[in-house]
Amino acid sequence: MIDTDVRTVPLQGFVLPAGSPVLRDHVRPADRRSEHYLARYDRTTLFYDAAWLPDRRAHLITAPRFLNLWAPFRAGLRIGGRPVRRLRRRTWLRCEQVEIPGPETALSLHWQGNDHPIPSRRSETAGFAGTNALVAVNRNNALDWIADWAAFYARRHGADAVALFDNGSDAYGPQDIADRLGRVEGLRRVRVFSAPYPYGPADHSKRLEVSPRFFQTAMLNIAKRDPLARARAVLNVDIDEICISASGGSVFDAAARHPLGMITIPGSWVYPAPGTTGPVGHGAHRFRDQPDDRCNQKWCQAPRGAFGRMFGWAVHRVDEVFQNLATRQSDIRLVHCKGTSTGWKAKRFDLPPDLREDPALSAVMQAEFPDR
Repeated sequence: MIDTDVRTVPLQGFVLPAGSPVLRDHVRPADRRSEHYLARYDRTTLFYDAAWLPDRRAHLITAPRFLNLWAPFRAGLRIGGRPVRRLRRRTWLRCEQVEIPGPETALSLHWQGNDHPIPSRRSETAGFAGTNALVAVNRNNALDWIADWAAFYARRHGADAVALFDNGSDAYGPQDIADRLGRVEGLRRVRVFSAPYPYGPADHSKRLEVSPRFFQTAMLNIAKRDPLARARAVLNVDIDEICISASGGSVFDAAARHPLGMITIPGSWVYPAPGTTGPVGHGAHRFRDQPDDRCNQKWCQAPRGAFGRMFGWAVHRVDEVFQNLATRQSDIRLVHCKGTSTGWKAKRFDLPPDLREDPALSAVMQAEFPDR
């Protein structure tokens, strides 16, 4: 039995003080700001996390798009009490990262006439070196689902580490997740990062416009630069997503041996039996729509491979807009379990009218999730 190294890690972020006269600008014109958008758009999180990276001898700050907040943020940065002179800023459509070289001295921010300490948490990179790691964002998924998900990947694909970003779950605490994952056989490293920041609007943005949904991509890039920077391979899948290999091979091995150090994984929605209402676990998903209902792809990457060195991480591809046909493969496919959800997206429990049981899928679910 492996002794699993399990811990929760609170992200070290900064939220604008109540009554702040300056808020993040909107990313949509007034005529496209729906009630949904206005209720969920994050105008107050200045940044999500600050971490000290010893390999780089630098602090790393990960943030939503700064937009109009960049100039006062840049002007207010201090290291050892002195203005920051050198930094490296990288910007994507949904998030940003700022690397500040220098000693492991306390950062601070001069903001609206006040000085605020920025405590950089210690890096988690060393403990994940060489692992086959899962990365995901979670909010209120059933603890059984989380444990079943991790156990499946440990058993069938050789996963031995998990970096899970908990987005302010109120059904349980981060330690509850950590305790449950700590009992999954095969895992040797678990970090549950507590990240209680706004997720953002769930509606779609136009292509290449700044998206108001900053959070998930930012968490992936925290994972890329800190805990999973030296992992052997990283699989980005949600709790409701299961990768099935026709050959029985490991998704991590496939990514590690690919010349570009990455594979993309096509997938389909799968469903519980007709008449099912509400949330159900993975094992109930034995039906497909006619024709098969495709879902968005996911990816597995070796962070130290060619693509890992070149690009940031996004939910369905690298660098948000980059798509590469050379990473496609046919052996491993994703099944996206429609009912394994808290129902946070509209119509999540609506089932298609023409569902048919897939015998091969049923066999997998019976073998892997017999009690769910």
